[in-house]
Amino acid sequence: MRKVLIVGGSGTIGSAFVKEFSDTYQFSSIARNELMQAELKRKFSNVDIYFSDIQSEESLITIFSKVNPDVVIHMAAMKHVNLAEENPINTCKVNVLGSLNVISASVKTNVPTTIAISTDKACFPENVYGYSKSLMEHCFIEANTDK
Repeated sequence: MRKVLIVGGSGTIGSAFVKEFSDTYQFSSIARNELMQAELKRKFSNVDIYFSDIQSEESLITIFSKVNPDVVIHMAAMKHVNLAEENPINTCKVNVLGSLNVISASVKTNVPTTIAISTDKACFPENVYGYSKSLMEHCFIEANTDK
């Protein structure tokens, strides 16, 4: 069974993904929200849970090395447009710099495939959230070694 590590796995999209494919893949989830991670573990006892913030590359490398995933799916982000507007520095720290840490950890631990989940708001950005996700997309494109 292929091992899939979801960064931000206890969020709405991550938990739906686990629910849909829990019979197909062995999942691990990284998130910083203890309550949401505990809820994910209650719903899906076979999911391995790790607590980390994507702003810590060292922590990501440790977890990626331990899990040795076949695929990393990066879903972690500051997602609320109004909060992103009020907190542009933290939004960029999470959505851009945190994404760079996911990329770097994937490269340093030889993850075969790393995928990022974005948003339609990145296509023609009009706010901090959209711009931060657009930058994240560009970072993943630049890091793509299959060009």
